[in-house]
Amino acid sequence: QNPFVEALPIFTSQLAAILIVTRFFYHLFKPLHQPRIVSDILGGILLGPSALGKIVYFSDLFPKRNIVTVETLAYMALFLHMFLVGLELDLTAVGRISKKAIILTISGLLFPFIVGVAFFYSLLESFDQYRIQVHNIGCGFLWAASLTVTSFPAIGRILCDLKLLNSEIGRLTMPIALISDLGSWILVVILIPFCDNPANALYVILVTIVYVVASFYLIRPFLGWMVHFTSDGNNNYSDCYLCFALVGVVLSAFTTDITGTHPIVGSFVFGLIMPNDIALVLMDRFGYFISGLLMPVFFTVAGLRVDIFKITKWSLVFVVVPLLFTVKILSFLPISLFTNIHSKDSFALGLLMTTKGIWAILVCLTALDKGVLHAGDYAVTAISILLMNSIIAPTIATLYKRTNLFIKYNSRTIQEARNKTELRILVCIHSYCNVPGILKLLEISHGSRHNQLTVFALHLVDLADQPSSVLIVHDSHSPRFEETKANGAHHDYDSSETDQIVTAFNEFEKTNDNVSVQSLTTLSPFTAMHGDICSLAEDKFVALLILPFHKHATTEQSLEEIISSFPNINQNVLDNAPCSVGIFIDRGFEVTNGSDHDYRVHEIAMVFIGGVDDCEALSYAWRMARKPGVLLTVIRLLETDSRDQRKSNELDDDCINDFRIQTSNDDFIIYEEKIVNDGEELIEALKEMENKFELFIVGRRDGQDSPITSELLDRIDYLELGIIGD
Repeated sequence: QNPFVEALPIFTSQLAAILIVTRFFYHLFKPLHQPRIVSDILGGILLGPSALGKIVYFSDLFPKRNIVTVETLAYMALFLHMFLVGLELDLTAVGRISKKAIILTISGLLFPFIVGVAFFYSLLESFDQYRIQVHNIGCGFLWAASLTVTSFPAIGRILCDLKLLNSEIGRLTMPIALISDLGSWILVVILIPFCDNPANALYVILVTIVYVVASFYLIRPFLGWMVHFTSDGNNNYSDCYLCFALVGVVLSAFTTDITGTHPIVGSFVFGLIMPNDIALVLMDRFGYFISGLLMPVFFTVAGLRVDIFKITKWSLVFVVVPLLFTVKILSFLPISLFTNIHSKDSFALGLLMTTKGIWAILVCLTALDKGVLHAGDYAVTAISILLMNSIIAPTIATLYKRTNLFIKYNSRTIQEARNKTELRILVCIHSYCNVPGILKLLEISHGSRHNQLTVFALHLVDLADQPSSVLIVHDSHSPRFEETKANGAHHDYDSSETDQIVTAFNEFEKTNDNVSVQSLTTLSPFTAMHGDICSLAEDKFVALLILPFHKHATTEQSLEEIISSFPNINQNVLDNAPCSVGIFIDRGFEVTNGSDHDYRVHEIAMVFIGGVDDCEALSYAWRMARKPGVLLTVIRLLETDSRDQRKSNELDDDCINDFRIQTSNDDFIIYEEKIVNDGEELIEALKEMENKFELFIVGRRDGQDSPITSELLDRIDYLELGIIGD
């Protein structure tokens, strides 16, 4: 018997083919920075009547009589995905968006939309094969909307993959994309009823508004009451809650469907009104399954319906794509000139705002089903969307290379801040175990009590598999962070550790004079976290950025790895930071307890060989030496013939001479010089310092290796520390 005469074998074979082909294209195009939608639609085109579907035997895999089953799954995936989008969406972020972003959004939507409508009707007049019975202007609006709307999640994913989420272009684009995405909802609610039945459209829109209002003011309180009185209070929800949520999605989608608008409106609204606690569980349970496995089926189905042989005017593809790019870019250019946006950022903004996602595909499929678009029209539009998405990410990657993300300013160093009264430091905290050592380091870094120390304490929290980033500023009077939809923190995040960290830094601020502390938390993927760190360092004008080493001392004084991804973060920060960077290795450097807080002597060593990094490290150690109770020993390691070569190292000599002259009468500062002939003697000189000092300060000396240090390159384990630090 032929298994392809039965529905179930065909359905499972279709799913297998879709997943295999789309995964293949995804990994094939990943080095080219292609978004997932490109591989999914391209996979559908390959499996459909445009390619393999023309083969006699292969056409049995996707017969027209059985395509309804996989299409049903695709639309079910769409409903569930929009439910997840509703769970994640931060509506209060709209109120915090600047007027500049709102003006740019209106310009970026209105002008392309008008051009799209005009272009649609010009096609009807120019080509007989594109002439359809147009009963209302809503049909032209619907086609223009498919080419105008922007995908907020797709833009977020592109920026995240390119490590641009926290750059200037990322901060500029995301608010505009968010408003554009909300504008897409309004277009769907309005245009679909007008295309179905113009005479009844106002009634449908009114009923939809009533349903949305009732959901927020009636259904949402009921859901909160139900969860509160039936759960155990520990966020342990049984499968009954999850089944209830899935049934609720279907019922809500069905309700908006029978009212005359699209079912995804109901599923999205149901996600918005879900209680916060159960929303976290739903995201954790269903997030990857829906977005990673089911949504590719939806985009593949969109590709399956593309038949390139129905296109009679291929010239349209080469007209639509350049037209949309040009219109989008030009729509932002005039406003950008008045808002002081760089021309490159304006160009990139126009490119990013042409990114298409679920909305564009959904509008095209709806227009095809309702007869607004013929098969050829749909193929032109779908291929245009495919080409636009494939062009955007590589172009943006070329415009914004990693080395250009953050500009390093020579003034953002401790040396320049040495003569100023204020030192601004950004410290990064991965977990509470980093806090005691860093607080002691900050206490000594304060130097004289007459100097102002401003500390920005940033707690780093991994927000895995999410395209967005959340920066939380904590109130010193109310440090506790409550996880709500208002701040978009819909993730399995335990805020108790954040509370401890914020409390510890607030206490440090209270017990030290002339110390100001601001505590923050960043929720972002580890792959993009360095962008958060560098952006904050730039915004706060800090002179020093302190990172914790990825290994921490155990009770046996051995180093234990805390998190494997942290070395990559530290290295990316070193490559992009706009200020000096220090990596702190904590082996038990804790805050002093007791009445001898100010009088205990802390012995610190600074190892100086030469170079810009060593001069910066010396400036930092010099500032520490101003604190009462700190004994600083500066050890300069010289090569055998280094005394004859020092004429060529004027920077090193100036740095050391300035230090020695100004500290000549300070009994708490000791200067020594040691001669080393090779790498082994260098190691012995360092070993002699063992157990003599509480803290070592060394320069990384990146790219400044001497013949002696070069001998040790093959022994280095941690490149981010440099040879001496390692």
